[in-house]
Amino acid sequence: MSIISSQSGKVAAPGAKVFLCPQDYSSPAAFYGSHHIHFICFSGQGSFLCDGVRHAFGKDDLVILQGDSGCTELVFSSDFSCKTIAVPRGFLHKAHNGNVWASSGFLQTKAHPVTHLEDSEKKLLLSDFSSIEGRLARTGDFGRQSLYHSFQVLMYDIWDIYDGKAVSSRLSTSDDVAFIFLRFQELLKEHCGSERAVEWYADKLNITPRKLTRVCLEASGSGASKWIGQYTAIRVRELLESSDKAINEICDEMHFSSRSYFTRYVIKAFGATPSEYRRRIRARSKAE
Repeated sequence: MSIISSQSGKVAAPGAKVFLCPQDYSSPAAFYGSHHIHFICFSGQGSFLCDGVRHAFGKDDLVILQGDSGCTELVFSSDFSCKTIAVPRGFLHKAHNGNVWASSGFLQTKAHPVTHLEDSEKKLLLSDFSSIEGRLARTGDFGRQSLYHSFQVLMYDIWDIYDGKAVSSRLSTSDDVAFIFLRFQELLKEHCGSERAVEWYADKLNITPRKLTRVCLEASGSGASKWIGQYTAIRVRELLESSDKAINEICDEMHFSSRSYFTRYVIKAFGATPSEYRRRIRARSKAE
């Protein structure tokens, strides 16, 4: 396969953008890291590495590269073309409240970054892309809110598609697996702020920790501890980015044993102390 380098055309552009490849940029990788990327592949193929797993994509696939997911080795064939929306990471918190941001839909797109689209699904999402594109130049308060609303519609449509593809297809093999996994998701949404042990969730579900991990792997491809970690990280990030609570308050709310332990956790998860991370996000938001 003839390859377009993932580093070619690297840019540091603020703001949300909707663009075509290769007409506007050689590949969506030009925005990876600073932006969350959603693209629909029109032709060609490519792949990337994420958490040690190689993901391949081709014609009519929707690909979602979340800016903090640590994907590497992004490659695209020479005949690759797509339509892309690149959204600054801070934009997501303006567009969504915490409950939406922490939803299982978001986590499913992170666990399954590539999904194939039927014709009707492709048409729907391209319409959403166009709606966002038409509002990018609107800078007034109401115009900005309409842009956020358009992005919310896109994400709901994507999560609705994933609801039938990323999870349901895996759960179809066993009603028992489906029930346990979905109940586990409900418990996580309610208790991830205080409970982070697989054993605690397994006890609530009246199963062994080993079975809960096996169910999660069968249903989603990720183990129970990874799901707990993802929910925890998202809740911490949302509190740091979208609330005015003091660091100590967030530490207490998330039931970390000490401020120093919470600081070590945030450094490991986000590469900065809680205060540094918050300042960085707020500076980025002002720049946008």
